[in-house]
Amino acid sequence: MFTRLVLFLLVALGGAGLTMQMAWNARLRTSTGSPVLATIISVVVTLLSLALLWASGTTNRGTIPAFNSLPKWAWFGGVFAVYYLVASLIAIPKLGAATVFALVITGQMLAALILDSTGSFGIAQISLNASRVLGTALLLAGVILIQKQ
Repeated sequence: MFTRLVLFLLVALGGAGLTMQMAWNARLRTSTGSPVLATIISVVVTLLSLALLWASGTTNRGTIPAFNSLPKWAWFGGVFAVYYLVASLIAIPKLGAATVFALVITGQMLAALILDSTGSFGIAQISLNASRVLGTALLLAGVILIQKQ
């Protein structure tokens, strides 16, 4: 079983990977001339990578549930991936990677606080408290400081 520390490190590594992905995709965008085409290429590479991982059997393969067995919103998480990729590819050349990721993290934190405090979409409900609000406020302060030139 994974310890909390191992999970923290794995997630942090994933965050570092997202930064590399954006840098590489920004270069791809420059070459293609289109944030949408660069996103299509990135998503195709993502799909191929996932298919290889799935086919390798190193993870549980699972089964595709019947469409009506889930709430309709459960099928559309990929829409936000497209939005995130395209918006980031448009913003990075103008704002820089640090500012874009500071904004991404801030948006994630605000949405996460809302989801946690409401228990929406099947997320475990965790009450809003002073330390969570302060942590988010400090992230917002960090965004302001990072984007100053």
